[in-house]
Amino acid sequence: MNTEDFLILECLDDIYLTLEKSLKKIQHVKSIHRVQLENWAESIRNHRRILEEISLPARFIVEQLMSSQLVAGQVALETGQINQGFSSIRGIKVEQFGIIKIKLGELEVTWRDGDYSYYLYPDKVELRAMDEKSGVKLSFSIAFSRQVVEKYQDLLIMPNIAYIHPQLEKWLKKVE
Repeated sequence: MNTEDFLILECLDDIYLTLEKSLKKIQHVKSIHRVQLENWAESIRNHRRILEEISLPARFIVEQLMSSQLVAGQVALETGQINQGFSSIRGIKVEQFGIIKIKLGELEVTWRDGDYSYYLYPDKVELRAMDEKSGVKLSFSIAFSRQVVEKYQDLLIMPNIAYIHPQLEKWLKKVE
């Protein structure tokens, strides 16, 4: 974890503590506003898990999904017998124990980070179960940018990376 990550975690802690304090004040209030504050607290916990509980390759993917979601990017999904064309990213959540949930259109995809290896390409990722019995392919309408890829230098040494496309590898090594 780098200095920026620690700073982000510190800010998330500040927000979370403020929310918890506020929730204690209104714990007996029956209001949609209390429910919204509870949702915000859960969202803060979700963001902490992105930084603390999942592997670097999973974080790389989750942050690409978050970036795509902000600019109305879309993702196509292929898994087992299911093929879904490009659709909106409606939700991204990291739960305890490295469980990642992504809602694409009306479909939700879930995987446990520790159970998968990652294959990284410029505009898609493939997740393969360690037992090779299942897999998920996510194709992005917005490819990974060089600037983003270069922030993840340690991807080259991650044990759960099975493949990195030569273009991404070149950017990770900062080779011109």
